[in-house]
This record gives sequence, structure tokens and C-alpha cells, in this order.
Amino acid sequence: MADSNETKKSITQVRIPTRTLRPGNRYSHNVYDEYGNRILDAHTPITQTLINHLLSNDIEALYYDPASATRKKDNEGDVDTGKPVISENTHEEVVDHTRSLFDEIRTNLNISPAIAISKDHVYSTRSMIDSLLGEIDENEDGVFSAMTKLKTLDDFYYVHSTNVSVLGALLGTKLELQQDVRTAMGVGGLFHDIGMTSVSKDILHKLKKTQEEINKINLHPHVGYKLVEKHQYMHELEKRIILLHHEKADGRGFPYGFEMDHYRDQVPKEVRLMSLIDTYVSLVFTMPDSKPMSSQVALRSMLNLVYAPYKKVFRFLPEDFRDFIRGLGFTVNNGKFFLSRGDVVRLNTGEVALVEELSKLSPLNPRVRIVKNSQLQNLKRNISVDMLKDYGSYISNVFERKKSSETE
Repeated sequence: MADSNETKKSITQVRIPTRTLRPGNRYSHNVYDEYGNRILDAHTPITQTLINHLLSNDIEALYYDPASATRKKDNEGDVDTGKPVISENTHEEVVDHTRSLFDEIRTNLNISPAIAISKDHVYSTRSMIDSLLGEIDENEDGVFSAMTKLKTLDDFYYVHSTNVSVLGALLGTKLELQQDVRTAMGVGGLFHDIGMTSVSKDILHKLKKTQEEINKINLHPHVGYKLVEKHQYMHELEKRIILLHHEKADGRGFPYGFEMDHYRDQVPKEVRLMSLIDTYVSLVFTMPDSKPMSSQVALRSMLNLVYAPYKKVFRFLPEDFRDFIRGLGFTVNNGKFFLSRGDVVRLNTGEVALVEELSKLSPLNPRVRIVKNSQLQNLKRNISVDMLKDYGSYISNVFERKKSSETE
């Protein structure tokens, strides 16, 4: 009770009677109940469903702390850029666990695939992810930097899987998914490339691989799934992450190559989010022969792979990328927008526009000034549009600015 009272003292400076709440209201602070449980994130609109829930549970008021705004760092995303989501020691511990896990499974595969992944492997991983989630809960408003240190080439796959696992658990937390789903995203992220243990290290370490070797590597989702398909201690979502994380919305993924309608139906939402995370980590953390992208460049590159009717090649569904950016965009980009005012963008309608004002609530729905129609013809008169008023619209491409020494 002492802890609850201390929390109440720190957040009860401003009281918001529940009866005064209206759908669409927003507050510039996180909003809590009387026991310190966070009810609403800053800048998130209140819904009638939430109001009904509060009234039905006899919650008479919500609270916020005006001083909290002054404790935030000076950045667009209201994240604490001086605080990591997880410590470097925790990151190292997860890498060590992954290294031990993958090496044991690789050894077991040579003896019997049926016993490659043990009950202890799964339980120890799930326990570690639950502990990781506890640290994430304490530092949720911090920043995340993908671990990029490689002691040996072996470490590449261990570190990659660690980064995917941590971001999976973090995104589940940011989106306020159920606890078991958050854990499954962390566990599935760590196991997602487990099929790589069937590929020789000589092939994995080669910087230039033959097409035959690439084809063998591309079997890893199916091989990994076969290792866990009948494993009674692995959850179904974890198995699906292993099997389906390389599917793409345009049908060019593997192992099944689902086209868009089947992709949406057959690949669970959480797996699609993990695919976004896997792609992001692959862009910012690469093998030594490739140059990694910065977080901002990676996010902009991924935006260009979001579906729009005018595209023939795409990878992600807009609703998935929207959730990915809402959950992780500011966290992985040091509290900054990944788009900028003045960016030239293309909307899902095909129209070309200039970004005029960015939105914290929905980064893909800024205020824009449309300068070309869907046939890419210049408009006689530019049109200013607040995309927040039409949630069905979104930015689906951003064009990189050409560097020039010319002055306007």
C-alpha cells in the first residue's frame, strides 16, 4: 500500500472527473487512475469505449502530473534519449543465451532432429524474455539502439536474433498487447532463424554466396518450423513467427508466397509485425561486406515498401507499418520523426505532396500540400490537406532530396 500511496501523491496534482471526458479529447501528458496505472498515453484521443469502461467500473476520475512534461527530453517523440530501453549488460546476456542455444541445437541436429530443441531450451528462453519485459516496462520511454558489435562472424546471427527478439517484446509492450503475446513475440523473435542451424557455418560466413547456397538458406523458415511443429512447449504464435516471417504482401515472399488477400488472412498480425522488425534489424545491422543504414534511412526505405494501389512491388500492409511506426518509430530513431517538413512524398492515392506539418499521433498522416495529381501532373493550384482527418489516406513513398550546391 505504501507504494500505491507514493504513486498517488506524485500523480494527483491535476484531477480529471470522468463525467467531463468526451470522445476525441487529448491530453499532452500520460493519464493515470488513482493507483498509478497508466490509462492513456499522451496525445492519444479518448474513445467512448474507454469512457464507458471507466463509468462501468466506478472510476470517478483520472489524473496527470503537469511537471511530467518538463521531465521529458527536448525531442519530437517525448522519449528520454538519455535512457536505454534495456541495458548493455542485458543485451549481452541475451546474446550469450542465444549463442549457447543455437550452438546446442546445431550439435543436437547432428544427433537427432527430433531432440534438437529441448523443453529446457524453450523454458529458459521464455523465462529470460519475461525478465526482459520487466526491464522494458521500467524503461518504456527510453530509446533503443540495435546492438552492432561483432566479436566473430558467428556472432552475426546471434546478435541479429537478439535484436529482433528485444524489439518484438518492446513493440508488444508499446502496443499494449496481452502479456503472453508480448512474451511470444520475444521468444519467437529469438527463435525465428533457428532453421539456420541446419546450414553449415562455411556457407553462412561466405560474403559472396552462390544461388544454390542462397536457395538453401531460404529454406530456413520451413526447416525451423519442422523442428518445432510438434513441440508441445512452443506456443503456436512462436511457431508461426518461425515459419512465416519471410512472407511478403505482394506474394514474392517464402516459403509459401501468399498473395495479398491470403497474406492478410494466413499470416497473423503479430507475425507481420515481426517481419517488419526483422527487416528493420537487417537494414541497420549487416554483415561486414554491407554498409548498414541509419535508423532514419532504414525507416524511410521501409515506408517505400508499403502497399499502395499504384505499386507492383511492395512488402508490408499500411496498417502494419502504421502500428510499427507508432510503437517503435521514435524509440529507434532517438526521439525524432523519420519524416521531415519539406519532404516530397507520394500518397496512397498516387498524388504527390510536400510535408508541411508532422503529427505525433500518426506520423503517416501529416498535414501536406498536394502539388501533383495521381497522374503526376502539376496542379494549377496546390491543395493543403490535413491527413489526420482521413485515416484511410497515408504516405506510401518518400523521395530522398537531391543534394545540390545551388541556392534558391
